[in-house]
Order: sequence, then structure tokens, then C-alpha cells
Amino acid sequence: MKRSKRIRNLQNRFVCPICHLELSMKDLDDDGYLVCPVCGAVIEVAESGGHKIPIVHNVEIKRPQPLFRLHTFATHISIGLLPLAILATFIALILNISGHQNAIHFNKIGLLLVNIALVGAVATFATGWTDWKRKYRGRTYEIIRKKITLSIFLIILLTITKYLGCSGTDIGSLKFYTYLGLQMVSMGLIGMIGHYGGYLVFGK
Repeated sequence: MKRSKRIRNLQNRFVCPICHLELSMKDLDDDGYLVCPVCGAVIEVAESGGHKIPIVHNVEIKRPQPLFRLHTFATHISIGLLPLAILATFIALILNISGHQNAIHFNKIGLLLVNIALVGAVATFATGWTDWKRKYRGRTYEIIRKKITLSIFLIILLTITKYLGCSGTDIGSLKFYTYLGLQMVSMGLIGMIGHYGGYLVFGK
């Protein structure tokens, strides 16, 4: 069942002839066209012998480009601070195991960084949504849908992480390990979101 679904997904994909970004048939509008989010190629997709053949008709040149990319700036808040939060939490755990009194201070530093990373994640989502509406005219690209979905999950996950950290988590308890685990899962989500974002900037 999973294999047949994977095959269908592959059959519904094609690449932009100009920048080679992988696109989906779901990205087409009602007239069977799409504008590549990376290079701006206006593409029609024809089918022949079960194969998808992208045909470039034009290039969308006039695409709004923000002078100061708030989305990129906000993104690096979470990317930069969450690894430091994980490091501080790990140090707190190690110091606690060794009986050092400074463990609680590193735990507080980690929690502070998680809180700032959450603010950065919300700012990233808001500025990314604005860029999508302006630069991409709100077109429903599959890759952007994935970024939006993962970003919502990230904000929810960081909110839960913040709650656990603020609710008096004892270092070394099951609750603490859950708190640390959620930090690492959040970092993984950030990596996936950045991976898709890289496609939109550099192509594939």
C-alpha cells in the first residue's frame, strides 16, 4: 500500500526545465499552468505515454523582492539559539549528575534560549507568510504547504517545550528528559524547514 502510494507520488512529479526544481502536479492551477517559485518560469505540463513533459511558455520577471529580508533574519534566531539551548540543557544534566550546584543556572539559560527561539519561530512564520503572499502571490505550491505545516508543528512543539521548562522540571526526571527530547525534535524540524527553504532560494 505504501509502495503504491509512493509510486503515485513520483508519477505526479516533474522538474522545472530551467532551474530543475522538483514540482508537483498539485501545484498546477485550474488552467494547467504554474509559475516556478525559484526561477519564475511559466510552465504548462503535457502528458505523453504516461510521462509528464513541462513546457516553458514565458518567464515571470516582475516578482516583488523585499529589500530587507525579515524572514531570513527571523529564521536565524531559532536556528542559532536552539542548538545553544540544547547544549545548555545537556550541560545542566551533566553537572546535576556530578552534583554541581551550577546545574540549575545552565538549565535556566537553556529555558531562556528556548523562549527566545519560540519568539523567533513565530516571527519566522509571520514574515514567511507575508513573503508567500507578496513574492509568490499566495500560490499553493506543495513545497510551501510543507513549510507552513512543519512551521505550525514547530511552534506547537516549542510551546509545549516552553511549558515543560517553566513548570518546575527537576533535572534528571522523566519530565526533564521529555523537555530535552522535545528540544532535539524541534531542532530536527527546523532542519527540515530550512531544507525546503533552501530549495526556494537555490533550486535543486
